[in-house]
Amino acid sequence: MPIFDDVVTNEVALEETLLQLADQFGPDSFMRMVHQLVPSNIDKAKQHEDIPLDDAVLHYFESDSFQILAPSSQQAYRCEMRLFVRHCRDQKGDNPFLKEVISAVFLTEYLAHAQKLNTRNKKAAFLRSFLGESCAHFFHSDIGKLKRVLSIEIDRNREPRAFTKEQLDEIRCLVRLGREAHRNFTILWTFLGTGIRLSELLFLQVGDIVPSRQEILVRGKGNKGYKQPNKITKNALEILLAYVSFRYQGVHDTPDYRERYIFSDDKGISPLHKSTVQKMFASLIDEAKSIPESDKKQYQLSVHSLRHSFALYLLEGGVDIYKIKELMRHKWLSSTEVYLKLFDSMLVTAIDQHPLAQLKFSDLFEFRG
Repeated sequence: MPIFDDVVTNEVALEETLLQLADQFGPDSFMRMVHQLVPSNIDKAKQHEDIPLDDAVLHYFESDSFQILAPSSQQAYRCEMRLFVRHCRDQKGDNPFLKEVISAVFLTEYLAHAQKLNTRNKKAAFLRSFLGESCAHFFHSDIGKLKRVLSIEIDRNREPRAFTKEQLDEIRCLVRLGREAHRNFTILWTFLGTGIRLSELLFLQVGDIVPSRQEILVRGKGNKGYKQPNKITKNALEILLAYVSFRYQGVHDTPDYRERYIFSDDKGISPLHKSTVQKMFASLIDEAKSIPESDKKQYQLSVHSLRHSFALYLLEGGVDIYKIKELMRHKWLSSTEVYLKLFDSMLVTAIDQHPLAQLKFSDLFEFRG
């Protein structure tokens, strides 16, 4: 009994002392110091433990690192996870441990199978997120030494692909002839009048249109919570408003009218799937005679090329690069400056169309005896 009494007394005294210290220095400072001084032996013991890869996968999908991603990124990362786990099992057996697959050599060999830089970058971005979260949670460490292996390499020579004006004119004609012509025509003009991304267009709701400020509200890249204002041209705004009026006139007085998705297959309850829009534009591109066959291949012209076209023709119209940055909602000016190189290529093509440029050098200096 005396021993038990002494233990209890000591614990009570310790608890009172800790509460006084937390009150004196603040709970945040107190806990930070406790973690620095106390758990070293515990953490060291945990760092020597290993866990099955499957446990890391389950934790990652439930973690904040995954949950804060945009739906499109979550879908892409789930696909990348399946490919990575399959590779790990092929190389390490059916039940590999996490530490077996996070060596620099193993990851380098895995990424080496990617034939395109863009594919490699997607895999590296996924691995940085997955392994960063897993190492922090299970081993209380970061992936500092692996960041060089999992680097994201940018192809500085790759130009954004944009439609020519002739190609856009043909697409505007073709879109009127297919199924859901009114909807698809409005989608096209919304892209051309705003420069927004596909994911942003899909989640547009009726209440996101603000005619008084000539703008729409969009969920920006990577932002799931709040919306950002995005300007829209007058003609695109008129087309969008006319479509909403036609499409949702019958439910204008319902309580959820403003929450209806503008582009939808079920009366605005849910947005169109991105594949619906992608397939529609792929069909238009394939049908357009003004687009060369080489530009119809994968990773060439696509829906996203409409965003590049929006920026490029702003530049051609004399809008300065800083205003274009704001209209595109780019975080960094360097993201906007890539269009300068493409615009320079357009100028070279244009100047070669000058009548005097058609003259041959021999014609200019022809010797007459």
